[in-house]
Amino acid sequence: MEIKSVLRKWQSKKGEIDNLEELVTEMLKNIGTIDAELRDSLIYSSFYLLIKDNKLSNELMEKVLISCLSKEYLFKGIGEVETDTVFTRSFSSLVIALIVEKDKTKGFLEKQLLEEVFEKTIIYLQSEKDVRGYVEGKGWAHSIAHGADLLETLISHPSFNLLNSEKCLTTITACIWKDYVFQDDEDERLLFAVEALLEKGLSEEILIDWVHNFEKLLDPTVSREENSLTFYKYRSNVMNFLKSLYFRLSYRGESINTQLQIKKSLKNLHNAMYKRE
Repeated sequence: MEIKSVLRKWQSKKGEIDNLEELVTEMLKNIGTIDAELRDSLIYSSFYLLIKDNKLSNELMEKVLISCLSKEYLFKGIGEVETDTVFTRSFSSLVIALIVEKDKTKGFLEKQLLEEVFEKTIIYLQSEKDVRGYVEGKGWAHSIAHGADLLETLISHPSFNLLNSEKCLTTITACIWKDYVFQDDEDERLLFAVEALLEKGLSEEILIDWVHNFEKLLDPTVSREENSLTFYKYRSNVMNFLKSLYFRLSYRGESINTQLQIKKSLKNLHNAMYKRE
């Protein structure tokens, strides 16, 4: 099967899919290809269209979901940095998100499987080391942004238990606390997960404590990374994230006390770095 040709013809409505299950198998085999057109414009986009338009049976979607959760997909090469396995992990997370999103209206996934998806998503995001955005010649890796999309989808699912909010916030912190300065809207994508938690009823008290914890993490008397390049990368990500969170909450017109805590934390972090005696 010449998968590129088949998908191009199908997307342009110039051809039909003869064997859908066979095509899906080929799409999965190539989900992490370094060919950006095939990976992003054809395979991911086709998964999106097939799932949105109810072309895949519940059984086939569940089969795809289980495959994407495996060590050959979501955890392929986990822990590696600047290798091509990141594309398999990142785009597997996007396909998982599509299926979980579809389950919001169709309700075909068992509770136990949804719980497995949540737990593996948490493990994946906390374990991901290759956090590059755009990779020259290979396209978007964007593991943190794509993983954040998946986390937001899980939080907004009807089955989400707010008791898992602490795990989510801890995971978002882990995504920010990376030895890499984000530059491709990763903070904005992570904020969708925070908003989803707020919409589920996350208390402002928990949110304020979480924000204040970033200040503690960057306290020079606590951080063993102070004055290292790694510390400055952590600090840049935290400062950018808190600024984005402040304005997002402001746009929404809510969590006023959290906004005040963010301003206080940003001022304290600024003074700790730049204030002159």
